[in-house]
Amino acid sequence: MSTFVQLKRHMRDDQRRQQLLDIEAGLREHPFPPQVVIETTSYCNLKCIHCSHREMMRPQQHMDRALYDKIVEEIGREAPDTEIWPTFYGESFILGQELWDRLDYAASVGCRNLVLNSNGTLLHRDDNIEKILRSPLRRFILSLDGLTKETFEHIRAKAKWEEVYPNVERLLERRKELGLTYPTITAQFSVMKENAHEANDYRRYWEERGAEVKIRPMLEWTATGTVRSDTIDHNADFRIACPWGNNSMAIHQDGNVVACAVDYEGMFVAGNAKLMTVKELWGILGEKLRKPHREHRWRDMPNICKGCGDWQVAGADYAEEQVEGTRPFWYYEQHDAAE
Repeated sequence: MSTFVQLKRHMRDDQRRQQLLDIEAGLREHPFPPQVVIETTSYCNLKCIHCSHREMMRPQQHMDRALYDKIVEEIGREAPDTEIWPTFYGESFILGQELWDRLDYAASVGCRNLVLNSNGTLLHRDDNIEKILRSPLRRFILSLDGLTKETFEHIRAKAKWEEVYPNVERLLERRKELGLTYPTITAQFSVMKENAHEANDYRRYWEERGAEVKIRPMLEWTATGTVRSDTIDHNADFRIACPWGNNSMAIHQDGNVVACAVDYEGMFVAGNAKLMTVKELWGILGEKLRKPHREHRWRDMPNICKGCGDWQVAGADYAEEQVEGTRPFWYYEQHDAAE
């Protein structure tokens, strides 16, 4: 059984500590961010119990289209294989047709690795299932986090099992009917005390229906809000450089480049993408965040990093890869290092 499913405290598990050390050993400096999270919208239609979006204080808005275009044009020109996540904090389908226009534009300027995540609640609207399958997406990830109606609706507050599950199944059926390679469809499950008992059944359920399954431990969203995990220890005498801080750039809808993809309130700001290039901002993050982490200069890290324990939940359990080359970049680096 997975370490994640057992809900052990990560720092009390010697095997898990070694996994984290192995992940850290594989970290390296990238000349351009291998993963860019672009917050195309900060709106969300759910109030999930394990997500700090429900208590976020900054404005909920869509990113200006001109700013989005500027960002993806640079990525397409400089590093077309960079993973682009066009939103993370919000629900992307709230953008309506604009979402698909933005994805198409990113592909048209050379971006080859588009990854979209969703809570699945709007799949049934506006022909979204067909739009997903006709889009340039490489991966489509659905965060569901519960198998039974009771567990799913408790965790994914305001979502309805009867609306989400049948439509995810229809998406998978339609993908099979069309014989598509891309996008791959991933059913994600964040393990917490409320759902750990369903993890193995969840994996079987979605694998039988043709989805990839990703099982990951629950985040605390930097522990700056009220979300907490029983598996994260904030008093441990052990720490590694944060993989997310090392490997990703997160850009809020107003253009602010923040510490990482879970700095939901933007407590650390390196600069603004309206005024600077992605590459310039990546350099600032390198000096102010990545180097202190990798050099274990914990006192020199941004303040948001000092109290954050989310580095303890790095990594995820995946089943066998369905389509070669469609895992996140770190998955391959980690496995290459292990070999």
